Amino acid sequence: MDEAREGVIEVWRVSRSGRLGGYLPAAAPAAGALSTWPHALMHPGAQSARTAAIATAIALGLGFFAWWVLLRVRLELRTDGILMVNPWGTQHLPWTQVSGVSLGSWGARFHTTEGFTYTAYALSDLAGGTRQDDRFAGLRRLADARIADTGTADARISAPRPLDGQPPL
Repeated sequence: MDEAREGVIEVWRVSRSGRLGGYLPAAAPAAGALSTWPHALMHPGAQSARTAAIATAIALGLGFFAWWVLLRVRLELRTDGILMVNPWGTQHLPWTQVSGVSLGSWGARFHTTEGFTYTAYALSDLAGGTRQDDRFAGLRRLADARIADTGTADARISAPRPLDGQPPL
């Protein structure tokens, strides 16, 4: 493997189309808020200032929401483990606890030696707007090499498993 910079081997974020989808809900209200301030400055008054302040608050709220849900989401393979930044929290899995990786509908799924599964939404179909098979192939190659180094690999985890009642892939 190449020399890891500051312990980071590889980083995956939401795809470009997903990031664009995250910026759009924030950009339109921001443009609207910017357009209210000149009017508030040219026609000073409580009502104009209130309207501009409300528009700014809405733009900031939507911008923060877009950042929180799409733009900050990432998956890092690090020399010491896996760092998953999802909308609801951040998880760190040491390589010694990871037994396998698979691709699920909601992103890359990391299986632990204790039987738990953690999902990284940075590789989900919804976040990217497209299938993530190609990006997952690179992740799997790197993760499988690290898992093999730790000796925790589980040969049963190799591909997304079909749900009950669905035909196998």
